[in-house]
Amino acid sequence: MKRALIAAALSLSFLTLPAAMAEDGIKVQQVHFKTGESNASLQGKIAGRQTLDYVLGAKAGQSMVVNLTGKSSTYFNVLPPKSEEAIFIGSTLGNRFEGKLPANGQYRIRVYQMGAVEQFSTPHSFKLDIGITN
Repeated sequence: MKRALIAAALSLSFLTLPAAMAEDGIKVQQVHFKTGESNASLQGKIAGRQTLDYVLGAKAGQSMVVNLTGKSSTYFNVLPPKSEEAIFIGSTLGNRFEGKLPANGQYRIRVYQMGAVEQFSTPHSFKLDIGITN
């Protein structure tokens, strides 16, 4: 019986490892709009397999627009509150997202690179334009 409990505990600990490791190394930056404004332009740099999350609060029914300019191997996804399932995947849908938001909470705009550039530590500049309207 004791061995069964230890085996169960060990298998549960392995189930939680991938989620903790997936978040490891993601740099998070809160997005703030200037007073009276509903958009922001952010400049950034990304290198190799680095992942950057830009986080901002929004409400269900609001519209979000995100536009990315930079190297063609740099992409972004839009992740809704409390979810790792993207509502927009830039590597397949392009460098512009425009849509109504499904829920209240903190949205993440996850910037990443794909392809050969993941193997190199050379930083690539990018610009994110983000807007929220009612």
